[in-house]
Amino acid sequence: MSASQATKKHLAEGYKPSTRIVEMIAVMVFFVAEAFLLSRVVMDLVPHPLIVLPAFLLGYLGADFVSGFVHWFGDTWGTPETPFIGATFIRPFREHHVDQTAITRHDFFQTNGSNCLASAAVLLPTIFILLALPRTELVIFLLSFILALTLSVFGTNQFHKWAHQTHPPRFVAWLQEKRLVLSSSHHAIHHTYPHDRYYCITVGWLNPWLERIRFFPRLERLITHYTGAIPRQDDMTLVNE
Repeated sequence: MSASQATKKHLAEGYKPSTRIVEMIAVMVFFVAEAFLLSRVVMDLVPHPLIVLPAFLLGYLGADFVSGFVHWFGDTWGTPETPFIGATFIRPFREHHVDQTAITRHDFFQTNGSNCLASAAVLLPTIFILLALPRTELVIFLLSFILALTLSVFGTNQFHKWAHQTHPPRFVAWLQEKRLVLSSSHHAIHHTYPHDRYYCITVGWLNPWLERIRFFPRLERLITHYTGAIPRQDDMTLVNE
């Protein structure tokens, strides 16, 4: 077995039954929380399109940034064995770099579980805090933003999966062509060695801007300066086929 095959096998085997159980629970919690929040606020949002629409757009952009930050972190720091976050958040990114098509073989829970876990962590406190406040314009804006952000974060890995499919559904291909979700051509820039740019994978709108200001390289230098940690020290992309 080659080094590349051994690495792929090791990372694929890192998807444990316990991780799957957590992801399945996270998906169910996410959908229940999202449906509950939407049912409580939808009638407050409808009369305020000039507040809701900008908030939804900012939520989508926020998800793009969050996807890029988490992707950068998973690619750059830690290992699949890092406590608490290694198996759920870091391992999938490392597997993806040595086997780009693995994501296309993942089922619904494996594709979306980790994102639901992250989204639920935002949704649950939102339900308890924002819903207790009077429906001022600011609260309506924040509720709209949180709804858009969490729904977009949930969709991110599905968009990412479609970007790696040779023949995505026709409607998805249209969305990709219009640059409304992540496209294969845009995402291919990230998968060009050394895989250290264009991390945002919801839609990718922020990638050129973050690249222009060198956001992630500067952040890496800052972290290295204060901690001594070396980015991508255990880089597995060298064995990518």
